Amino acid sequence: MDAPSYDFVVLGSGIAGLTFALEAAAHANVLVLCKADLQETNTAYAQGGIAAVLSSVDSFEQHVQDTLIAGAGLCNETAVRFMVARAPESINWLQQQRVLFDCAADKSIALGLEGGHSQKRIVHVKDHTGLSIQQALGKAALQHPNITVAPKHLGIDLLIQTTGPRKVCYGVQVLDIKAGTYKTILAKAVVLATGGAGQVYGHTTNPTIATGDGLAMAARAGAAIQNMEFFQFHPTALYDPAAEDTFLISEALRGAGAELVLPTGEAFMQRYHALGSLAPRDIVARAVFEQMQFCQSPCLYLDARQLPTGVIQQKFPSIYNRCKSIGIDPTIQLIPIVPAAHYQCGGVHTDLHGQTSVTGLYAIGEVACTGVHGANRLASNSLLEGVVFGKEAAAHATAKKSKLRITSFKSIVYEVPDTRNDAAVIKLKAELQAIMWEQAGIVRTTAGLQEAMYKLVELNYNLKHLHGFSVTVQEAKNLLMVAELTLEACLKRKGSIGGHFMKVTQNKKQVLAV
Repeated sequence: MDAPSYDFVVLGSGIAGLTFALEAAAHANVLVLCKADLQETNTAYAQGGIAAVLSSVDSFEQHVQDTLIAGAGLCNETAVRFMVARAPESINWLQQQRVLFDCAADKSIALGLEGGHSQKRIVHVKDHTGLSIQQALGKAALQHPNITVAPKHLGIDLLIQTTGPRKVCYGVQVLDIKAGTYKTILAKAVVLATGGAGQVYGHTTNPTIATGDGLAMAARAGAAIQNMEFFQFHPTALYDPAAEDTFLISEALRGAGAELVLPTGEAFMQRYHALGSLAPRDIVARAVFEQMQFCQSPCLYLDARQLPTGVIQQKFPSIYNRCKSIGIDPTIQLIPIVPAAHYQCGGVHTDLHGQTSVTGLYAIGEVACTGVHGANRLASNSLLEGVVFGKEAAAHATAKKSKLRITSFKSIVYEVPDTRNDAAVIKLKAELQAIMWEQAGIVRTTAGLQEAMYKLVELNYNLKHLHGFSVTVQEAKNLLMVAELTLEACLKRKGSIGGHFMKVTQNKKQVLAV
C-alpha cells in the first residue's frame, strides 16, 4: 500500500483550516491541501474584522441577541452562545499568532461598529483584517514541523467506507494540478475548510476559487446538507463594469459614518429600517436592489464625503486606493455600489465539534453549517466562526483520534487531465451564473426557481457530454451540485425570511411576501 497517510488532512488554507492545522499539529501530523496558493483564500479578501465582546459596556448577551436577530430567529442558539463566549479567547489566540490588531489611543484594541451590532465590538486591522490574519497563520503553518502544506491540489472525492447505515471517511482523492496526476491520500480524519460557493452567482465578492468544492464532495459522499437557501448578498460591492473581479466595500465604512444614497444624493435606508444604513445585510441588500429598480439605475452610491479629514485614507486604505484606481476620490465623490453574492450561510451540517454526519469527516468555516448564522449572517461573525470551530474541531479530533486502519483501499480512476473543452465549460459556467443570479438571487419567485431547475438539468446533460477532465470541468460539476442543492432548498422554504426572499403573485398582482 503506497498511498501517503496522515493523521489529519485539511482541505483549505483559510482561517478555519489553518486554525485547525495549528492546533492539531501539537498532537499529530497534518497535511494542508490548497487548491491555489496558501494565501489565496476567501479569508484574505475579508476587509471588516472579527466580532468579540471586549468592552465593559458590551456583554455576551448583547452579542448573542444581535446574532439571533440578524439570523431571523433561525439560528441554533446553543451554537451562537458557544461561539460568542469563546470570542475573546479567539482574539487572544490570534494575537499569539502575531496578528497585530489596530489599537486605540489608550493602547487597548480598537473596536469598530458594523451593521446589526448594538455595540462597538469589531476588532480589525484597518480594512484588510482577513489578509493580515491569512499572512500570520500562513507563516506559522509553514514554520510548524508537523504541518505539510501542498499548494495546487484540488480535492475531487472523499474516500468512504460504508458499513450498514454508517459511513466512515478515511481519505481523499486529489488532483495535483501542477503535475497533472491523481493522488490517493489516507487519513484518520478529513477536514473540509474549503470556504463557500459564491462563484455560483454572476456577481460575487468571492474569488474565482470559491466553487463549492468541499460542499459538493460532502454531498456526493452522503453527508447531511442544511440551509442552502440562505445565501447572503453584500449590499456594497464596488460598481466597476470594466473590472474582472468584484471589489467589496466593507460595511465598516458605513459603521464609520458613510451613508447609502440614491443617484440624486438622497439617503433612503431610514425608510426600510430604524438602523438605516447599518441595518442587517439582508435588509440593506434588498433595499438597494429595490431602489435600483425604481430608479432604473445600474447602481446606487455610498456617500463617505462627510467623514472627518483623513479617516478614509488612514482607516480604509484598500478601499481608498481601489476607488482612486478607477478615477473616484471617495473624499469628494460618491462611491458607486451594487449588491453581490457574499456568504453561504448554509452548508455541511455539523455539531459544535465540527463533526458531520459522516464519521471521520469534519467541516469548519463557511463550508459548514453550525447554525450560528441562521437565515442571515451578522457582520464579522464569519472570521470568528472560523477560529472558534477550527479550534474546537482540532480539540475533538485529536482527543478522539481514530484508530481506523485501512488494510486495503480502492483508488478511483479518473480521466487523464484534458483542457481542450475548457472554453465550452467556461461558457456553461457563465450560463449557470446568469440563471442563478436572475432566478435564485436577491429576490426569487417559485416560477423562476422551477425554471432554473429545468435549465439545470440541461446544463448537467451538456457537461456530461463534454469529453475530458480538467480543473475547470470539476469546478463546473461542483457548482452545478451547489446550484441544485440551493434551488431545492429555496423551493422547500415557504415564504420569505432572512436571506431567502420570495416574491409571490396573487391575482396577477405582484405582492412581496413577508
